[in-house]
Amino acid sequence: MNNNNTLLKVRFDGKAIGTGKIPVSHLLRFLTNLNKALQRTGRVLMGEIEGLHRGPQPRNIKEEISLDLVLLTHGSPATVLGFERGRMQTSLPGMDFGLDILEKAIAGLSDVQNPGEALPVGYDAGVLMAWRDTGTLFRRGVEKIEFTLNHRETPLSTVYTPQGFTRIQERIKGPQINIRTIEGRLLMADFKEHGTRCRVHPSAGEPVLCLFDNEQKDEVLEDILQYVRIVGEAKEDPVSGKITSIKIHDIERLEERENEAVDLLPQGSPISRDFWESLTIDELAESQNVKPMVDVRALFGTWPGGEDDGFEEAINELRHRNTAGGEML
Repeated sequence: MNNNNTLLKVRFDGKAIGTGKIPVSHLLRFLTNLNKALQRTGRVLMGEIEGLHRGPQPRNIKEEISLDLVLLTHGSPATVLGFERGRMQTSLPGMDFGLDILEKAIAGLSDVQNPGEALPVGYDAGVLMAWRDTGTLFRRGVEKIEFTLNHRETPLSTVYTPQGFTRIQERIKGPQINIRTIEGRLLMADFKEHGTRCRVHPSAGEPVLCLFDNEQKDEVLEDILQYVRIVGEAKEDPVSGKITSIKIHDIERLEERENEAVDLLPQGSPISRDFWESLTIDELAESQNVKPMVDVRALFGTWPGGEDDGFEEAINELRHRNTAGGEML
């Protein structure tokens, strides 16, 4: 297959890239974050950014952005990946939501690498973070990533560069007003509709309460228990000067520091999934080996007992047991 005929072509250049070769770790990082960027763009376009409850992504978005890696070839010297749609599309002509997501995501990537405050259509902080995470490849020997979308007669092309990566980081951090940076284990998070917050435990010192928006929810969820860097606007105690909370602008996992503060991680075996699920009456009976009653006459003579079966005496003894002087309760 000619790589010019694939729907999406991605070219990697840099000292970490060989002719037609790319480290598996680099490829996995790229594919994971490309998928995150496309899914988040789709959700923004659909206006689904208001719900706070974690759940499966809308099925139509997953299907619409489904891509198959169909080609891995070389440039001069470079590695080129080719992608095609993962399924046959049923959208009406001119109403292909999947192509719209791809177009907005790739065109927007060009815009957000340039100066300016306004975000392009389909973008929010979550999309920026996904592209930021993709851009960490620039710290690992990649020097340029070029996207070409062959969905029209004139292809759409966007080049992602280290300079653009820096600009995206600046956009995420926002205005530099009382900005603080903390690093530590992200151990707790609360996703209530009016109280989205998490707690970061530094290697030394007290934990810090961090507040986040729905746009940052996915990133917080993915980084639970991980060692992270938080950048945001801090509120401080006017007397002690200690940070009381930080409004998160950016959160980034620090993979190179995963061995730090491991003593803070929860210990022990995880609770069985059964703990959280109620069994039906039939399932409970089966687990206790309780069989259906075949003959109801088996209950005859069990209750009430005979007139002189000693039941009343047993109850009377229990009432007087362990009481001072044998007084009745």
